[in-house]
Amino acid sequence: MVLVILFFYFNVYMFSLNRDMDFQDVIARSEQLDADRNAEQVTITNVVMTQSSGQIYITCILINNGSVPVQMARLWVQDNSLPQHNVVNLALITQPVLLQPGSRVVETCPPFFIEGAQYSDKFYLWFVTFRGNTFSITVN
Repeated sequence: MVLVILFFYFNVYMFSLNRDMDFQDVIARSEQLDADRNAEQVTITNVVMTQSSGQIYITCILINNGSVPVQMARLWVQDNSLPQHNVVNLALITQPVLLQPGSRVVETCPPFFIEGAQYSDKFYLWFVTFRGNTFSITVN
């Protein structure tokens, strides 16, 4: 009878030990994701906006000042000179923008159209990374 009780106790103990190790692994991965997200640092410089055939083109330099690689997912553009319906969302997935630590990339974003917008208007740009961070700049 004692052996049966010890056998059950051992199985319960091993099960709880395995569950605890799984829990600790999930916590470690979550902490690493948070650390990576906090380590993303991108600077946007030299933004040039041009217009052709009603579409606006943006070229800028993205600099990764952080210690982890950064992949840009989307670009949001808002024309602050217009009263409403002035935001456009551009996907950067067709040409992935991957910045290694310490690197700089000249990025030409997909052209966009906002009714009534001119390239000389005041624009607010913000890039969104795959980790969910945003990096922004105001132009003009």
